[in-house]
Amino acid sequence: MDTMNNGFSPRAELWQCMAQALLPPHGEILSRALREDLTLDLEDLAETLGLSIGDEIEELRAVLTRIEAEALLPAYSSLFLVPPIPAKLNAGIYLDGTLLGANTRMLAEIFYRHGVEQSPDMHDTPDHVATILEFLALLIHKAEEAEPEMLEFLLDDMEAVRGLLKRVLPEIAARVAETESERKLPAVYSALLGAIETALCDEQCIFFAAASSDAAKPERRYFTKRAEAPDLVACKSCGKPVATARDLKVIIDRLRQSGLPSDHLELCPDCRDGTRGWAAGKAEFNLPGFR
Repeated sequence: MDTMNNGFSPRAELWQCMAQALLPPHGEILSRALREDLTLDLEDLAETLGLSIGDEIEELRAVLTRIEAEALLPAYSSLFLVPPIPAKLNAGIYLDGTLLGANTRMLAEIFYRHGVEQSPDMHDTPDHVATILEFLALLIHKAEEAEPEMLEFLLDDMEAVRGLLKRVLPEIAARVAETESERKLPAVYSALLGAIETALCDEQCIFFAAASSDAAKPERRYFTKRAEAPDLVACKSCGKPVATARDLKVIIDRLRQSGLPSDHLELCPDCRDGTRGWAAGKAEFNLPGFR
């Protein structure tokens, strides 16, 4: 895919690459990039990030090597475009039972809050999975360069977006696999969705930068304005302060109201990171799905 060597950090590039792979493979360049370059790019990114998605990449590679590039668009159209559409890529269909429901409006509001809107070239609603993945790449990029006082808001939105994806992808993947089997289609998109699901589940790797080894840099927390507050909640793993009880309650309530998981908030970002040892990247960001 045409995302490598673009200056993006590996984490942001991973999700942009996944997003592009879920767009209609129009034209020879995109279809051949999907068939010939995608798995190589994912392999490089997974190795850089320490992701355990090798089996999923090999499954995707095996499927792609058995088909011609020209077969990708008919398969995509049969799954996602031609009515009656068996596997819609719009998250709102699965969460709200309709297009332009509450979750789609929530996404549009988050996009607006971060100063982006869909490109006119993206002829779909804001809840299209490719758009959400591309926006996730943007949030990761912004978080890597954010000032401490802005990081909490970015992490909050990242959690909302990630949780939404984790809720809808299993059902989409199941419908895709069933349709591929019934219509004897190449299992390209079920394999791709499997790789996306596995990467999302590795949340410690994807969504939080690792603790810096530079002692001169301050410890990372969700919240910094009230670091000395008396009601700080300690990380269940290492005992370091995570946030105040009041601030955590606000985020947990918001996540639960949206049906999203909140157990990860019991740990500080450092404990989620483990020993990955990443450093923030620097990049000019110009995603094709937004303007």
